[in-house]
Amino acid sequence: MNDANYEWLFLIPEGWVKIAQQMIEECEAIDPTYCICDLKEKWGTLSIIANCDMTYWREIDMIENKYEELSARTCCKCGKPATKYSTGWILPWCDDCGTKEYGPYKEFSNDSTATNNN
Repeated sequence: MNDANYEWLFLIPEGWVKIAQQMIEECEAIDPTYCICDLKEKWGTLSIIANCDMTYWREIDMIENKYEELSARTCCKCGKPATKYSTGWILPWCDDCGTKEYGPYKEFSNDSTATNNN
């Protein structure tokens, strides 16, 4: 386990910490040398830049993409499933956390995410 990977969790929205931890654990299980260089919110999803053993880059890329997509549908504040996204600073929100102060909002359609439904 690379403790430095977990230090990045303080820089992302609180609602995404659990899914980011799961992503790190999955990546480290495949490649113990997995090392995050940057982890942040960008355009309403997790944005991950990491180094890994090139032997495992395809598996790591698939895991990172899975969690990027999951973050786009996870409330950035509490971690519950998101129902809408803010249109100024694009972030996904559940109905409980998405108050007027963060809006205006757009509802998710059945086949889109915040990143492709601007």
